[in-house]
Amino acid sequence: MPGQTGTQSMHAMTLKRLGAPLEWTELPDRQPGPGELRIKAAACGVCRTDLHVVDGELPEPRVPIVPCGSP
Repeated sequence: MPGQTGTQSMHAMTLKRLGAPLEWTELPDRQPGPGELRIKAAACGVCRTDLHVVDGELPEPRVPIVPCGSP
């Protein structure tokens, strides 16, 4: 999907700072690396650990972070 600058982009809900709500964010797309593939997702979920991070219940997570249920 072309972004505002004409380059490829993707969208994600991002936790930019602790205690803040998730923000709809346009991010630069990247090419898959060796052993990776690109899929088109219509929807995704988050695991409970992601919600602990968003809720500020885990010590010192690195932000910004895109909760995704995987490393």
